[in-house]
Amino acid sequence: MLPDVSEFFHNLMQMILKSIYDPLYESLQQSFNDMFSILNYEVSKTAGRIIGGPAAWNQSAYNLMQTISESVCIPIAGAFITVIFCWELIHLVQESNSMQNVSQEKIILVLMKFALCMFVCAHSFKIVMSFYDVGATASKWLQGGISIQFTDIKLEDLGLIESPAEYTVGMLMQLAGYKIILAIGKIGIIICSALIYIRVMFWFIEFLLYASVAPIPYSTWVNKEWGQIGMNYTRKMLAVSFEGFFILLLFTIYGGVMSGINMGDFTQSMVMIIGSGFALAIMMFKTNNISASIFNAH
Repeated sequence: MLPDVSEFFHNLMQMILKSIYDPLYESLQQSFNDMFSILNYEVSKTAGRIIGGPAAWNQSAYNLMQTISESVCIPIAGAFITVIFCWELIHLVQESNSMQNVSQEKIILVLMKFALCMFVCAHSFKIVMSFYDVGATASKWLQGGISIQFTDIKLEDLGLIESPAEYTVGMLMQLAGYKIILAIGKIGIIICSALIYIRVMFWFIEFLLYASVAPIPYSTWVNKEWGQIGMNYTRKMLAVSFEGFFILLLFTIYGGVMSGINMGDFTQSMVMIIGSGFALAIMMFKTNNISASIFNAH
């Protein structure tokens, strides 16, 4: 009689534990998948924003910066061009012995430089946006290499059994602890996603600010003494244009790092995944330095 009673209570306890364990396990698996779905979604949206460009990101901000460039900065650039043109004429007079030995070719060269400078300044905003198109094209070619997918990761890979032979209170406590760790991890992933969004928005704003003043540095590039201003600006805009390419390259590297992680202990795997995510977010804020060093932009 006593063994039958003991077996009855044992089976009853197993049923109770199973009724708690199975939903908790499914909830843990769903939370695990949802956590990485957030990051995958943000990475996918970021890739689309980078390839789409500032105009697709915010048309009103793009139009505003273009208007400022054309209505405010071009007149300022015109003043610089006038000063530089007078500077060129003064040099021409000095070099030609007070216009006595001036050649027709030199006058034509100065006028051509003046006309070319005005043309470049008038279309400087479009020229700078063409730099972005070059970077966006490189990013589009790279987009096929971005693969951050965690849908194949199962809790069994992390040492958690879906249907154990015998349920214990300790196993329930373990799942509850992992649930708490996963909730903290989900917060970390959300923070990483927010940092990715902030970094891309910061990059777009920086690019539009630089692009809006394009006529001013381009008003100096035909002059020998002041030409370095325009050249430095060109290198800077090329560097800024390729920041998106390096951001997508970081995503690709992160996907490779995640693929190479050996899933074992749940806590250790979570620490590695979240740590790699924060490393990705931090490195994104260094892409401007990386790009600037490659293009020698100051």
